[in-house]
Amino acid sequence: MKFFNIDEALKLPQTFNVLMNALDELYAKRQEEFQKSNPLTQIYQTVSLNQFQKSFGSSTGFKQAFERTVDYAAYPGFSSGDGFRTTISYKPFNGKVVFTWQTLLEADYSGIKDTLSNYQIAWQRQIVEFGMFALTAFFGNKVYDKVSKTYLKIDSADTTDGDPMTPTKNPVFTNKHNVVKTEGMTDAEFKSLQQSNKYFIDIKLDGSDPLAYAKLADGLYQIKTNMAKLLDDNGKRAGVTGRKKIVATEDAHLNAALNSVINSDVFCCEPNLHANSQNSVLNPVKSAFNTYFTPYLDGNIDQPIPQFATDATAGYAKGFLILDDEYNKANKGPMMVERVGFSMKAVKTDEPEGIKYLAKQAFDFFCPTWRGVAYVYIGKPTGSGNAWDDPATFTEIKPVVFPKAVTVVGEVTTKTTE
Repeated sequence: MKFFNIDEALKLPQTFNVLMNALDELYAKRQEEFQKSNPLTQIYQTVSLNQFQKSFGSSTGFKQAFERTVDYAAYPGFSSGDGFRTTISYKPFNGKVVFTWQTLLEADYSGIKDTLSNYQIAWQRQIVEFGMFALTAFFGNKVYDKVSKTYLKIDSADTTDGDPMTPTKNPVFTNKHNVVKTEGMTDAEFKSLQQSNKYFIDIKLDGSDPLAYAKLADGLYQIKTNMAKLLDDNGKRAGVTGRKKIVATEDAHLNAALNSVINSDVFCCEPNLHANSQNSVLNPVKSAFNTYFTPYLDGNIDQPIPQFATDATAGYAKGFLILDDEYNKANKGPMMVERVGFSMKAVKTDEPEGIKYLAKQAFDFFCPTWRGVAYVYIGKPTGSGNAWDDPATFTEIKPVVFPKAVTVVGEVTTKTTE
């Protein structure tokens, strides 16, 4: 009697040898394409890590670089100080898929290949879902992803009191971001320099407000301007002046509003008037933003993302991101840190008897620099306490629109009677 022998089967060059050495063809090309283009790349930059952890530190820079001198005077010297610091690391993730001896006995290579292909797709999909869910940890609270069984709390580098040595960090999204509190700075001066990247615009996109799009345009313009005027850790202009991008979920009402606002030349701010009317006003954000919409920001049953998902009560999504990719790339904005890239390895197993594919990847998400990313909420947040939508953590943007634009149509002469 002959018995099926996995060791012998694995030696067959045209049947089962593929289990050991043909993985590159299966997943390498797809993994390369995934890394180049997936929803995460619209928010995070990928940063390679070659050690367990790495610390980043900013500098307060130079408050000045020169001053006037008199003849024969010594050259004045200037120095910079340490800024805020943050440490990045990684989390290991593992998984496996097993093919029993029955599958090998039937020489079902195509079935094995399809299963591995589906497994890789599932792995990539879960990374995207995990990365999107990680955004909920940008709001100050520790969150738990019950799919990957992982806790997340992602803070920015600045501290709650402006002291670089203080361990308590600010959340990524808050209206109380700090500069470094330098020697001699008063509490009033320090507080006056607090900054925000968390906004709300109190408008409705349900059709009840005929000026909603004009208000949204003005609100976006104000936020864009605020980002350009942000200060660095030393209280100097940070240079957040790159082209901005809006990232939101796929939502018919929100997407229509954003696309209409960004692509309109003018707004008719008086009912029953058309775009050529003298009472129309120019759109301040015409072509000023790129947009990217992804349904992954809705989350799912296991990983809800209320900050970006369609609101059941309102009937449309209320939250979205504004990012400055140029600034984030140069200054360590939102990042996916990767220590070990995705890989799979085929190993013979006895329990159960067959072949198992071991998959692994080591990565995590961070956001040391907050200035290149802003959160915008449409409507008025109603949370309380430590809730992500606590109004006390937002900065209100009050749109300025003109219900009836004023046009000079002639001259009027008045006579003053004494």
